Amino acid sequence: MSEHVKDIQLNPVKSTFMLSIPIIILYFLDSLYAVGDIYWVNGLGTTAIICMGYISNFIITLHYLGDGIGRSCNILISNAFGAQEIEKTEKYAEQGLLLIVVLSIIIPIVSIPLIEPICVMAGIGEYTDMIFAYIAPCLGFAIIIMINNFFCVILGSEGDTKRAAIIVTAGNILNIILDPILIFNLNLGMFGAAISTIIGGLLSFLLFVYIYSIKKDTQVKIRLKGFRLDFGILKEIVVLAIPIIIVGVILTFLGIIITYSLELYASPIAVFTYIIILNVQSTVFTPIQGIMKALCIVSGHLNGAERYIELRNTIRKVFSISLGLGILIALVLAIFHNPIIGIFSTENVVLDEVRNILYFVVIYIISFPIIMGCSYVFLGIEKSTYTLMFLVLNILTLIFFIGLFNHFLGLSSAGVYLSIILSNAIEAVGMLVVLKRFFDSKISTSRMENESDIHIGN
Repeated sequence: MSEHVKDIQLNPVKSTFMLSIPIIILYFLDSLYAVGDIYWVNGLGTTAIICMGYISNFIITLHYLGDGIGRSCNILISNAFGAQEIEKTEKYAEQGLLLIVVLSIIIPIVSIPLIEPICVMAGIGEYTDMIFAYIAPCLGFAIIIMINNFFCVILGSEGDTKRAAIIVTAGNILNIILDPILIFNLNLGMFGAAISTIIGGLLSFLLFVYIYSIKKDTQVKIRLKGFRLDFGILKEIVVLAIPIIIVGVILTFLGIIITYSLELYASPIAVFTYIIILNVQSTVFTPIQGIMKALCIVSGHLNGAERYIELRNTIRKVFSISLGLGILIALVLAIFHNPIIGIFSTENVVLDEVRNILYFVVIYIISFPIIMGCSYVFLGIEKSTYTLMFLVLNILTLIFFIGLFNHFLGLSSAGVYLSIILSNAIEAVGMLVVLKRFFDSKISTSRMENESDIHIGN
């Protein structure tokens, strides 16, 4: 067993924060790349930024497919480590990779012809050409996007988050360098932004291949002979991955609903501002995202070892620190929002819109650690269906509140953001209640079993 795995099982709280450091750096640079992408695309005009708002939802779906299968394997591998079933870790990784390869062949064949009809049906037909120029190449090379997410989380399952972060960061840096060259110097526009994404991803892919196929120093091995279908293992992966992938698709749909609602009930400026705020949020959230993703790995190990009291205590400590961090981030954004937003636009109409929604954004940031934390813990304990259930509740309440505040009360963009806050609050409270009941049940059952063993021993 590697030192990383031993540390996770012996010092779960410390390991959560140690594992989170490379993940935080990765998320920060990843979001910085996204901000850089928006910055350069901004040079193509406001329409291009609005298109990126829709495009990002489609691209995120690809990430969720690779990440969903990868996370499923990550949790199954983490649980296998916790249960001391080391041989199973390789089977999960090999079958998961096989599934990624198959999907990456099917996805472009099915989805590329549907881009234009989807845009027309969604009422954004005017943006079709720009959206197609970016999405079609990314779908054609879907394997690059999906497989990098897969390798990243598989490497993280054995506690090696450092190398995973370095590899993905290398690809993102290359992407940032190529963006202005391809978009403006070669005058390729949105197509150039897509090509830079693909080339950056290709670099990360080659580095992962080097680690697994040439260096071969990972705890979890991936061998060609393992690429034979094992329906038992594949079923375990798919059963856990399906809710994760559906969550990703619903989150994409959620993003489209919010973007479309702002355009319908407010204005294109409101959409433009929302996309900017979204990218700023993704950057400032990186510490919390990193901590919670590390907590997911630790949860998988402790769940596999059935150490529920220790896991509950770890979650409480991590949640408390993350909540404090969320409040601090909210205060920083509230105080320094002008220079931050000024990176993207200095227009008074945009800055005024930011000020109008800032209070809603700050409240959302405070509730964010609870929702993200519970989602990752549910995944770690192999209860990804809980996250799906609460996300469905969130989207239904969001649609209800948007209809109430905007269609009937005419609150414009404020109504959309108020709807987001209320639906998230309901989701967060429900998640905490279910998580508490889960641990109460597991710990109670464990104590009863221990008392029964003592009685039999006597």
